[in-house]
Amino acid sequence: MNINKQLKDIKLQNKLKLLLLLSFTNLYLSYANPAESLYTHRLNLDKESITNQQNRKITGKIVDSNGEAIIGANIIVKESNNGTVTDINGEFAIENINDNDIIQISYIGYIKQEIKLQSKSHYEIKLISDNQNLEEVVVVGYGTQRKKELTGSVTSLKSDEIIKIATNSFTNSLQGKIPGVQISQSSGAPGAGSSVRIRGVGTTGANEPLYVIDGLPIGGSNMSISGSSDNISGLSIVNPNDIESIEVLKDAAAAAIYGARAANGVILITTKRGSEGLAKINYNSYIALEELWKKPDFLNAREFATLANELFANSNMEANPEFSNPESLGKGTDWIDAIFQTGFTQNHDLSVSGGTKNTKASLSLGYLDQDGTMIETWYKRYTGRLTLDLVANNYLKFGSSLAFTNTQAKGQRNNELRVGIFNLAQQMYPNLGINDVIDGSTAYYTSQADNPVLRAKSIDNRMENLRLYGNSFAELELFKGLKLRSTIGLDSYNTKNTSWEPKVQRGHYRNLQARLTDQNNRGFNWVLENTLSYSGVFDKHRISALVGQTAQKNRQDYLSSVGKEYINETIQVIDGSKSSERTTSGTKSEYTLASYLGRINYSLNDRYLFSLSIRRDGSSNFGPNNKWGVFPSTSIGWNISEEEFMKNLKFIYSLKLRGSWGQLGNDNIGAFGYYSTVRIGNNADNYILGKNQGLITGASILRPGNPDLKWEASEQLNIGMDASFFNGKLTANVDYYVKETKDMLISLPVSFEAGFQSAPSINGGSISNKGLELTMGFREKIGDLNWSISGNLSSVSNKVTSLGIGLPITGSSVSSYISLPATYTEVGEEVGYFKGYIVDGIYQSDSDVDLEFQPNAKAGDFKFRDINNDGVLTDEDKTKIGSPWPNFTYGANIDLEYKGFDFNLSIAGVSGNDIFNANKINTYPMKYFGGSGVVNASKNILNRWTPGSGRNEIPRLIYNDANGNYGNSSTFYVEDGSFMRIRNITLGYTIPNNIITTNIISSCRLYISVQNLFTFTNYSGFDPEVSSSNPINSGIDDGVYPVPRTFLAGINLSF
Repeated sequence: MNINKQLKDIKLQNKLKLLLLLSFTNLYLSYANPAESLYTHRLNLDKESITNQQNRKITGKIVDSNGEAIIGANIIVKESNNGTVTDINGEFAIENINDNDIIQISYIGYIKQEIKLQSKSHYEIKLISDNQNLEEVVVVGYGTQRKKELTGSVTSLKSDEIIKIATNSFTNSLQGKIPGVQISQSSGAPGAGSSVRIRGVGTTGANEPLYVIDGLPIGGSNMSISGSSDNISGLSIVNPNDIESIEVLKDAAAAAIYGARAANGVILITTKRGSEGLAKINYNSYIALEELWKKPDFLNAREFATLANELFANSNMEANPEFSNPESLGKGTDWIDAIFQTGFTQNHDLSVSGGTKNTKASLSLGYLDQDGTMIETWYKRYTGRLTLDLVANNYLKFGSSLAFTNTQAKGQRNNELRVGIFNLAQQMYPNLGINDVIDGSTAYYTSQADNPVLRAKSIDNRMENLRLYGNSFAELELFKGLKLRSTIGLDSYNTKNTSWEPKVQRGHYRNLQARLTDQNNRGFNWVLENTLSYSGVFDKHRISALVGQTAQKNRQDYLSSVGKEYINETIQVIDGSKSSERTTSGTKSEYTLASYLGRINYSLNDRYLFSLSIRRDGSSNFGPNNKWGVFPSTSIGWNISEEEFMKNLKFIYSLKLRGSWGQLGNDNIGAFGYYSTVRIGNNADNYILGKNQGLITGASILRPGNPDLKWEASEQLNIGMDASFFNGKLTANVDYYVKETKDMLISLPVSFEAGFQSAPSINGGSISNKGLELTMGFREKIGDLNWSISGNLSSVSNKVTSLGIGLPITGSSVSSYISLPATYTEVGEEVGYFKGYIVDGIYQSDSDVDLEFQPNAKAGDFKFRDINNDGVLTDEDKTKIGSPWPNFTYGANIDLEYKGFDFNLSIAGVSGNDIFNANKINTYPMKYFGGSGVVNASKNILNRWTPGSGRNEIPRLIYNDANGNYGNSSTFYVEDGSFMRIRNITLGYTIPNNIITTNIISSCRLYISVQNLFTFTNYSGFDPEVSSSNPINSGIDDGVYPVPRTFLAGINLSF
């Protein structure tokens, strides 16, 4: 292999990272005994401290064997703290040199050199590569492994790739970068979380992967805001600038070491720690402006009045007298403009790291303040992280990390007309002013709407979360290669949610009692791990083994209080409410997990690879008859490029085939599901018994238990190839997998006579996912231009293969006013596919209507297809009309570096999926489905059917939808959800050191960035990026907070 070329490529990939880590130049230290000091300082020495110095200065340049400049190499005068690092051109300068001094030069991947200074003042120094230090290492469960020896499917991203996209949560940075991982932002609200799915949908329940931060399992569920439909990312507790690397474990061989929690994949987050060397201080900051990238048009006042008159005329109803002259109303109020704004964001991160050979430490602090693009929404986050590593002696070392996050947010409800700001704005009357209330006749104005601007300003929905988490370890090397490690981890959080609405009367809208909801959710989680690992090399044999034991306990307490009717509304506490109007409820849950694990990796001659792992888990979520589960995996690999017969194929740099099989589990099935649920004290359960016919409190079973309840099992087969060509310039990775979920939780059908309100849960369903993943990349250097391009593509096929004896699963209604379920899950189809009638256009005349098939239809109504040809429109005519799951997900990245300039372009997209645009039921009919009156509508209905128009897409305007044009799930609601989004464009410039005149700053980079600049899609709604944590509801757009376009400007400073 061309080691020098590989080193050059590593430099190219990490250039920005190295620039940010450049240490102080011209450092002078004067200590009586420098060896006793753990710190280095920038000194402005006075005359007395340099009287014994000759004030001599040397300069030089550090290059590799190809003559390429090495950036960030350390140069230090031996037995002193006088040192510096090379700049962007590989050059350095040191003053205060003595004639007999020796300088030491070091850089990762190269052999350390010592040079005795001579009389000359300039030195050209060439570093020699160190093959042993070159091996790339990736983090795997409970350890690390050489990438060359990996036999599982693992994708790794380093810190410089993660921070290219400035975001509150690292999951958004992963979008479009990892094949087989579908990431969709759940909302454009500030601080909003994302839906993350690895290799398809494996269950109708919890689909989120397991997150592990520095070895500590962390819950990644989003945090809700009381009274709001917005959610805050549960993973925003990790500042993306604190992350060193992210590894995604996708197949069973990589993830089986986590057993009963790994069925949906595992994401490992490794944070930055202190390193040996001069102290490094980094400051990163950016400001941003956010706006809607797209704003669908709605009827203005003139258009609204005109179409409202038409609707009433079509319905033989008297029109609103206020609309007798639509032209006089003009454009009126644009309510979308009224509730959306340009949001401002500022972010500041400060980190300090350094240490000696035996003691290393790091400290980081972060602050993020983000205003939403919707009025009265915002998000703030304060983060801190401290790490310490101590080497006690050659056999014993300790390490610790502690992090805190304080998250605060304000949100609004968006997806319901009666209380949702977003949908209120879509349907609000354009003939009314910003401060007007709805008080017109209920024959024309709905009584259930409200002014969205006034409502947003009067309601206060807030969330505050304080989280403290970290771990400490001790590692003892019993003898060479054999290490005993004990780790304890703690995770504690306290979330407070409040929702306040004052007593108010705004026209028809009335809230007659001020109301405060106060919720507190506390959790405490501890983990104890003990592992014994061994690693050794015997001639051609390399062996690593691990055995261990873990124990984990999680406790949660939830308390909710509601107070109504406040005499003094400035005192917004529960005790300020009327005592008889207070209610309280609460819950408590516990979860425990005990585990034993083992793994062995074997490599013969670096060619033939073998791995075997097994884990045995006991979970409190399992029934008493199935408390323990065993999860094995095995994998093999063949480094073909190491074979002698491949040596003549010079263009092949590396080539590896690998295959794996294993079983994983999902114990995220809810606590105590194996117990029967009993209701006590409900009036329906009470009895009148005895001589006095007294009322006796009774009880009934709501849901029978199942003592045989156990984990959902996932069996996976993976075949992959990793290859690189032309000295590593061209890389390719291919994976094909089959993922079978068995024993999926389903609900048994229960007759009414059984007396149960809810069906018991059993392990009876199964789902199959099959997919292909491809990643390719190329990098090159042409003069001063370094450039690279990479892309990934993945596809997955999802099918329900069994629901046991359970019935098909019908999704919940997409409307709170009428029954309108959109999704269906049955054997032979995908999870949560869209089901409904096929619309074959619009009846153009009454004579065209088949009154036997659609007895209530008239000209201008939808013509539904008779699927079974029985001449009667029934549920049997509903069929598959779309799928929320894409055929392909893809991403691409382009990076350019020229002298001090850097450029990044990131693209992400999906293809082949559909969106159920449930928002049409709010924005097309004009008739308000929740009651009387009409509401505003999308400008698209200007293309509605009218007599003689011949239009065939949007039905007539009518007050009573007797034909069910909007009241039935149909192809009218289903649209192509494919999109390609320019996720990020960044242009940066690193100021050369010879321009930076101060000795305080060692590196300065300025950059500008645009996120979500363009989105290419045929979807008519606000945003095609629609997601849900519940797979049964995926792909349904019911009026969500749209993802914004963001413009940023930032600075990266090193001191």
